[in-house]
Amino acid sequence: MVCIDLRSWRTALLLGIVLALSGCATSAGKKPARSKAPAEVDVSAAGETSAPIELIPNPYLAQPVKAPPAAETAFRNALVAMQSEDWQTAEQQLLDLSQKNPQLSGPLVNLGIVYWRQEKLAEAENYFKEALAVNPLNDDAYMQFGLFLREQGRFADAEQTYQKALEVWPHNAAAHRNLGILYDLYMGNFDAALKHYEMVLRLSAEPNKEVEGWIIDLKRRLAAG
Repeated sequence: MVCIDLRSWRTALLLGIVLALSGCATSAGKKPARSKAPAEVDVSAAGETSAPIELIPNPYLAQPVKAPPAAETAFRNALVAMQSEDWQTAEQQLLDLSQKNPQLSGPLVNLGIVYWRQEKLAEAENYFKEALAVNPLNDDAYMQFGLFLREQGRFADAEQTYQKALEVWPHNAAAHRNLGILYDLYMGNFDAALKHYEMVLRLSAEPNKEVEGWIIDLKRRLAAG
């Protein structure tokens, strides 16, 4: 028996191809311009925020949910179909898997993605919500639902979704990153964006030059008024 719904079924593995957790997908094909960070990043300009902190364990990964190996195989087959953008095949495989394993939230998250990619937005939203109802600790579900909402221009709903993710796990670096991007590029709340970018650095085990650059750029914009 393996922890399919928790470790093996992390939808982030797929979404590096489909959307990516960085939050770089755009709404209606448009992305607000971001000033480019300097080529050479002055780490000291980011202040003390890069100091690591003691991580709170991810409660989603700590759950002892089990699933049979056959279900894991079926899920991986669905991932292959998704990676090939064979949405209809993936849809059928995931629906069958979900019906046989209603206690697992992973297939529901990916059904949300499948319907999203087919522009069946109502169905996609329903499956993201269902995934969170089945497992309110599923951080992947919050991230993908937040990206979905942001792409629809529903910024306040996306904000609420990321905030809920942080209520579940305050050290969710992806949620801090995506919330920072939402505030920075879409909602114009630069002080809040800076707070979340700085938290990403504190949660990073390794230097994160990209986010360090964002912080420097944002501080310059704030200083310029």
